[in-house]
Amino acid sequence: MRYVTLLVSPTEGQGFHPVGERIARDPDVTGEAIHRMDDLGDGTVTLLTEMSGDVDRYRTIMADTPEVREFTVAAGEAGRGWGYSRVETNDLVEYMLERDRELELVRDMPIELTDRGDQRVTLIGTEAAFARAMQFPEPEGYEVTVEKTGEYHPESGRLLDALTSRQREVLEAAVAVGYYEAPREATHEDVAEAVGCSPATAGEHLQKVERAVFDALVE
Repeated sequence: MRYVTLLVSPTEGQGFHPVGERIARDPDVTGEAIHRMDDLGDGTVTLLTEMSGDVDRYRTIMADTPEVREFTVAAGEAGRGWGYSRVETNDLVEYMLERDRELELVRDMPIELTDRGDQRVTLIGTEAAFARAMQFPEPEGYEVTVEKTGEYHPESGRLLDALTSRQREVLEAAVAVGYYEAPREATHEDVAEAVGCSPATAGEHLQKVERAVFDALVE
């Protein structure tokens, strides 16, 4: 059994759907991940989405987007929120849903969202299924980059699977500079310098990393 992790990037705009594009363009809200997506077969899908930032601003975006049929938002800790929504599909989303039905591959959830509207998706299947997928034509509107591939081992790395790629990058940098040594040998500033972000952002990422790891350990 193999896996392929793809970065799927819109070539026009900043999202696959109007609501995603509005979130990607807004400086106060960041889409983090899609944890569940179900096709209702009536031109709509339901989504369970994780976001960070201004939860009230997220509510405003959802309320002001005509394609959103209904939604509700639950605010979490440290500026994190969870949104359930039922949204109308567009041509690109319908194409992707149809492709999923034909490809015989399993999508590993969650789908990671980037701050520019990309989606990082991991697909799992047999070599034969991936070979058939290579023959499936891609539509105009987005480009696909293969980031990594290999044998799928479900028993390994599950703690890291709970992290986004950016969170893993920050964690690796924190370990490398000695942030988790005892006594501690580095600060948020050192981690931030290593990954090219502000100390506040580095601290926020580390907080999310620690929460995700401890949540997985005590399940």
